Amino acid sequence: MNILFVESSRSWGGQEYRTCLEINWLNQRGHQAWLMCDGKSEVFLKATELGTRVRAMPLRRRFDPLSSWRLWRFCRRNQIDLIKTYSSKDHWLSLPLYLCGIPVTRARCITDPVGNKWRAFIYKYGCAKIVADAQVIKKQLVAQNGIAAEKIEVIGSGVDLAKFAPGRDRMKLRRELGFSEETPVIVNIGMIRYDKGQTQLMKAAQIVLQERPDARFVFVGQGTGDRWREARLQQRISDAGLESKIIMLGYRWDTPDIMAAADIVVIASLGTEASSIVLREAFASGRAVVATRIGDVPEIMADRENGLIVEPGDREAMAKAILEFLSNKQLAARCAAKALQHARDHFSFDRMMEAKLDVDLALSKKVKARQMAGSKRPTAPVAPEFVSPK
Repeated sequence: MNILFVESSRSWGGQEYRTCLEINWLNQRGHQAWLMCDGKSEVFLKATELGTRVRAMPLRRRFDPLSSWRLWRFCRRNQIDLIKTYSSKDHWLSLPLYLCGIPVTRARCITDPVGNKWRAFIYKYGCAKIVADAQVIKKQLVAQNGIAAEKIEVIGSGVDLAKFAPGRDRMKLRRELGFSEETPVIVNIGMIRYDKGQTQLMKAAQIVLQERPDARFVFVGQGTGDRWREARLQQRISDAGLESKIIMLGYRWDTPDIMAAADIVVIASLGTEASSIVLREAFASGRAVVATRIGDVPEIMADRENGLIVEPGDREAMAKAILEFLSNKQLAARCAAKALQHARDHFSFDRMMEAKLDVDLALSKKVKARQMAGSKRPTAPVAPEFVSPK
């Protein structure tokens, strides 16, 4: 199968990383997949580092006939069976190709409301299928936007269970940072953005450090754009005199080693995120997890069974949960063990990809069958599944 992934984002995050891994997986298994992104974006640089098959094209505006034509030309030359889009810009640029008969799917990875009926229009009429990361997204799209439930497939995130597994060298990162075997290490991984909650976690860390001054917090990730939010967070840590206890590492590729070094992984997100990849990586690594009640966290975590759940933005509750894991080693170990088993049962990257490929193949076969039927009749070609709004 030949698939084009269109990604207009200029910043690099978990969704963009997963997209590259999906493309690599497909190419390794005999399919043909490409990433189309802006050559001046962070996505292009990181995708190149990952060895992803990537092509550069200016993708700056939602309505750009020239970019849409270039996408169409690429699809014709490479016999593309399916286009995958991830944002409003990707989707609008690909809409003309959908109207020309190429199946287009729209991924939905966030829980933010779609908005008014005009924003919902392209979900209803401009794609063949919506692939949502979590059930909560499907429920929103059906209830708030009137999208048919059968148009939405829910396929949660997966991770490489072999790569993220217990048994890695716990001391590799600890030696780099000067931590001992006994140092309590609390890790947060994610883009430095408001909705990721790093500022709230920093304030929770201040509470924790009053009781456990031996603890160390490690923030992994970088800001978007000109990275002003990252610089401001660093300044707040400096102003509090905590540079030696709250360490910001920037972006790192060695996430499995970071997980291995952690005693606790904290998901501090305030919203937006639907299906946290970091949570899944932490589960697969056998780590104790403190997570806010966002996205599909309530579907995955049972409080005090395989992790501790707190409300978004509640720094006191977050600090209390971290301190409970630090003081109650038995609870932390039990939650980590159950998290690991859950990951092994539910978070296989291969199974995720096989489920997505099943959806893709079904769509491609459906369109080809329709086109074959249309070619046998002396009438105009059958248009793709596009219903004019009333």
